Amino acid sequence: MSRIKLLDCTLRDGGYINNWKFGKQTIHNILKRLSISNIDIIECGFLTDKEYEVNYSLFPDTKDINPFLEKTNENSLYVAMIAIGEKEIHPNQISNAKESKIKGIRLTFHQNEKKKAFEYAKLLMKKGYYVFMQPVGSANYSDNNLLTLVKEMNVLKPFAFYFVDTLGTMFHDNIVHMISLINNNLDQSIALGYHSHNNLQLAFSNAQEMIRFPMNREIIIDCSVYGMGRGAGNLCTELITNYINSTEMKKYEVLPLLEIVDENLIPIYSNTPWGYSVGYFLASTMFCHPNYATHLLAKQTVSVRTIGSLLDQLPEEKRNTFDKEYIEEIYWNYQKHDVNDMDEIEKLRNDLAGKEILIVAPGRNAISHVKKIHSFIEKKKPYIITTNFLPDYPVDLVFLGNERRYHLIKSELKNQNVIFTSNITEVPENAKIVNYSDLLNSSIDISDNTGMMLLKLLVKASVKKVTLAGFDGFKKNSILNYYDSKLIGSVDSESLGKKNKSMNIQLNKRNKEMKINFLTPTKYKLN
Repeated sequence: MSRIKLLDCTLRDGGYINNWKFGKQTIHNILKRLSISNIDIIECGFLTDKEYEVNYSLFPDTKDINPFLEKTNENSLYVAMIAIGEKEIHPNQISNAKESKIKGIRLTFHQNEKKKAFEYAKLLMKKGYYVFMQPVGSANYSDNNLLTLVKEMNVLKPFAFYFVDTLGTMFHDNIVHMISLINNNLDQSIALGYHSHNNLQLAFSNAQEMIRFPMNREIIIDCSVYGMGRGAGNLCTELITNYINSTEMKKYEVLPLLEIVDENLIPIYSNTPWGYSVGYFLASTMFCHPNYATHLLAKQTVSVRTIGSLLDQLPEEKRNTFDKEYIEEIYWNYQKHDVNDMDEIEKLRNDLAGKEILIVAPGRNAISHVKKIHSFIEKKKPYIITTNFLPDYPVDLVFLGNERRYHLIKSELKNQNVIFTSNITEVPENAKIVNYSDLLNSSIDISDNTGMMLLKLLVKASVKKVTLAGFDGFKKNSILNYYDSKLIGSVDSESLGKKNKSMNIQLNKRNKEMKINFLTPTKYKLN
């Protein structure tokens, strides 16, 4: 018997496209043809607390699925899913496995729902079900968190444990690393499953990589007919069955799958298409839920460039699950401050081309190490940019992103070259203005920190290297944080600690796009 098992999830994952309203006859047809195709494991839909309606692939009990499975292949394993956090139904409300043709239940859960997932799994196993444990976004777990989860799985001993590329971000090296880590630590009796999303058009190649990987355990690969699924969709069942027939052994019938596409899915696709798009690609590169891209694309009011900027503002804790209210807030903030800054960015790109760039922030070290700064200026002849302040030596550009700081130095600017962000009001006539919203950062604590916004602007202007001075990092004693006491705000020490952590994250993020060097002492560390 082949160690490779395919699990088709068309009626479950595909249901995100049509709200699971396939229609009674279509559900029958899909299950019948999947069975004829010899698909190993067939997922029939969700188990939820929603009232049962025969045209939906949503069921309150496994017994309710029995009528759809009367003329199906006895060799296939039929399963359903409980998604914890998505109107899940408690295992106590579900019939025992012996009363149902559904013999397996998949549990999907977020990290903060792990305790509940394990409780549910134990109850379902007692009821006689094969349990598949499927942690959401496990492809983005740290190695330590993943290994901890694997050890807990070895105690639980479910039928299968999955790694899930929820955001569709995995490349070849990520796949190999994930498989190696899990395979070397997971109990040999537990099957290893893989659920992909096709944001980067890599679901098919990644599945092939998993099949080729030398493992002595059973592996399960999720797929759906025609790739039907939310956003960019999933691995296509017809593609992976044909591949296995060609390279491993001929065990699947592909033609019935194409009949499902022709007769059942094309009408759905014509009304609500799924599959690769630039928006979903952007969502993947930004490591965020595809629904964020879907939501912004549907507005038809912002460009792809802007969508990328808005997605980049999402904080890490908001990226894995879709928060409509949060992305709406980001969107409307953008609309309030939107200006066409393409010409300004192009001028800046031309001004900075081929030049050494020194950015000076108003940290205390910009004063205490001023000799070092002067020495650097004399030696390198850099293009000097300051953020929200004017030192006592000539600078080429002042970047202003803070209205309070602007009013403090407004009288000193005179004929100074200045770029303002669009949130600042009462700017001089013909002022150079760039989009505030486009420059916000994903860390909430320092989302509009002027230094971090400037670095994002310089990335847009194709700058590849900068030197930073006065980026000290925040000390608990606020008096020590700025070169001028007028700049000190009322911030508690805990908030300052969070700011340091967030600044470090954003600096490392920018360091992947441009080379950053520190000229003066700093608390921040670059990886």
